[in-house]
Amino acid sequence: MIKLTRVMGDLMVDKPEEVKDIRVIDCDSHIIESPEDFEKFLEPGYKLPMIVKDIESDTRYWVFDGKLYTRPFGFAGGQIRGLIDHTYHPKWGLLNPKLKAKNFSLNDIKGRLIDLDEMGVDFQVVNPTSGLIIYNLRDKRYAAALARAYNNYVANRVKESGTNRIYANAIVPLQDLNEAVRELERVKDLGVFKGVAVPTFVSQGNFYADKPIYHEDFFPFFKRAAQLNMPVAIHVIPAVSDMPFMYLFYNWLQVRTFGFSLAAMIGLTGLISEGLFERIPNLRVIFTETGVGWLPYWSWWLDENLEKINSIRKSYLEVLGMDPYPYVKKLASEYISAGNIFVTVETDDDPDLLRLAINKLNLENNILFATDYPHIADISYYPDNLNIFIESVAKPAGLTNAQIRKILQDNAQQLFGLET
Repeated sequence: MIKLTRVMGDLMVDKPEEVKDIRVIDCDSHIIESPEDFEKFLEPGYKLPMIVKDIESDTRYWVFDGKLYTRPFGFAGGQIRGLIDHTYHPKWGLLNPKLKAKNFSLNDIKGRLIDLDEMGVDFQVVNPTSGLIIYNLRDKRYAAALARAYNNYVANRVKESGTNRIYANAIVPLQDLNEAVRELERVKDLGVFKGVAVPTFVSQGNFYADKPIYHEDFFPFFKRAAQLNMPVAIHVIPAVSDMPFMYLFYNWLQVRTFGFSLAAMIGLTGLISEGLFERIPNLRVIFTETGVGWLPYWSWWLDENLEKINSIRKSYLEVLGMDPYPYVKKLASEYISAGNIFVTVETDDDPDLLRLAINKLNLENNILFATDYPHIADISYYPDNLNIFIESVAKPAGLTNAQIRKILQDNAQQLFGLET
């Protein structure tokens, strides 16, 4: 357990009365990686991918395997602001002029900590942004080299800063399972990484990433993550993650709406139906940036279908002597309530759906607070994220002070092995 003692940053604004004595942990914030960050930490023999610039919008884009990231428009696209210059765009300026950080990689940790103080956040677990592209790559060795460069960059910057307020989820090159497990073991020893971030689909050398994260090939990775006590955060970015269904959608409203929700639903369904929580009982998975409202509906829908297929399972057993779902022992709602599955709640979540998730699925021990800092979707709330969450989400949901404390501190503290 790592003791939660604040080092660096004493500008904390007044917190809401309900959270005065709470160490607020932001469980899904981000790094906005620049090409220069990767370049400095790439091993000899490897170079950066092509970077192109749109002369009309003045936006820079990554190019991997001949594909543009983020896709600015068209099928599976719509993020014309891009990722490299996402927060400080040369044409559109700063996402929120109140932000103090000079950039949103980890090159200005002092500024980042001031932003955390302004929000009332004590500790932060950061996820990659552009780094998630690594899971789309065909070249396994290049994916592994980029993953190591990302992880080394994060570890170096955090340690160099001297702060203990920032932790991270690592990237591992799942295109090569043995290399992924080695990297998982390596980053565990670096001290900065508390978990690992993965998408719902990983490349297996085709045009888009079409190997689902619940594929049996990935079981050794999940098993090792559980053994190392490292939660697996399933995180997608719709205009980046090459999920097969994304190419059905043509505008940003469709891409964003379906990208997050379907990725979470597909991931949860696959993990349950392939029996990961039966076969790896101590595995813990976080579904990020989709809120909590989808879970009551999706658990009901999964339960409906599980109950309907029980008669089919019986026929298979009687006629063929086999069970097509040998590792599904319970209803989906029971797996969700068992404590292995976590979700993040943000400033704009619906209080009625939050209350439903807690009351129906017993999720009060499995909900984590997140700001999505500094992404465009939620940064407009800065610096009032915490106040808005208390007044517009927690209180209308009827949460007790004990439940608020769990969501803001205790659940993350236990999940990531942190100690006050």
